[in-house]
Amino acid sequence: MATVKIEALGKLHEIANFDCGSAALNQWLKTTARQHQKNNTSKTFVLVEEQSPTVPQGFMTMAIRNLTPSGDLPAAMAKKLPANVAGYTLARLAVSVHAQKRGYGERLLFEAMERVCLASRLVGGFAMFVDAKDGAADSCKKYGFVELPSKPDVLVLPIASMPGFPDR
Repeated sequence: MATVKIEALGKLHEIANFDCGSAALNQWLKTTARQHQKNNTSKTFVLVEEQSPTVPQGFMTMAIRNLTPSGDLPAAMAKKLPANVAGYTLARLAVSVHAQKRGYGERLLFEAMERVCLASRLVGGFAMFVDAKDGAADSCKKYGFVELPSKPDVLVLPIASMPGFPDR
């Protein structure tokens, strides 16, 4: 297996030919990701292989999320929370068609979870959300994420339930 690393999307990363099989995700990476980073509305991280460090094999985009628990969360999660809660969102995750079936999607998801745990230890936050695209919801459910009652393509996992969270 190739040695890989995950790093912030930068100017040297060649994204023009990235293809994950989803036109919407490809287009977002190519036209919007860098603009969002410049405006600090989200951050995109790319997975690159050691032998091709400028060619992303996958990417994930993360952002902060505010929500109203009583309207957004399953009742069992919402009942002990204040009126407004901060969390983190894995807004996009994709792996190149040439790099699929290598565990890169799982690696990106775990990296997102680690970053959320670190951020929550520093500044707080209740949960990590996943905005599942193209039927990816089932992949997240096996790690404990549950669907929001009103939005089945949005999943949530309390940070305190994540592996490696210090209070667990």
